[in-house]
Amino acid sequence: MPRRLLDRCKPDSVAEFRAAARSRYAEGVDLLNAGRRFGAIYLWGYAAEMVVKAACFSVIGLGETEPLDWKTHLRPAIEFGRTKASIIWPFRGDGHNVRAWLELLIYTREQVLNKPFPTAFKEEAQRVGAAVELLWRETLRYHKNVASRREADQMQRAVVWLLNQRNIL
Repeated sequence: MPRRLLDRCKPDSVAEFRAAARSRYAEGVDLLNAGRRFGAIYLWGYAAEMVVKAACFSVIGLGETEPLDWKTHLRPAIEFGRTKASIIWPFRGDGHNVRAWLELLIYTREQVLNKPFPTAFKEEAQRVGAAVELLWRETLRYHKNVASRREADQMQRAVVWLLNQRNIL
């Protein structure tokens, strides 16, 4: 008998986040092609989240397959963002806020590592983060709604930008 689905998942890591981002994006495209724009946006939000989290932990030197967990990595990163970097980081769904994670990445590169992004790139990253924040929250799962083609297009553009820049982020 095969192992259960959850037992087949590897621990969270930079590599798993990157692989999950690609999978959720592709699944979102399948949903979009089936006319399910709301579902596409929902999955694309997770794709965006995973790309940015992978970048955040990679830039500080966490190994590709080093396990990541809430208590040791995610919660301290969020608290650092709130307290040291003065990022406006909402408490509701704080682990999923793509805009805040992008701000943390930008801050870390500028203030901690002294490796800032070029200004135009930074501004585009901030624009993309704001676009995702306006269109997606993990709590979409609780709602029955219909997304417009424009909303789906905006979200897809944001996620494609993040995926295309993953090696620069």
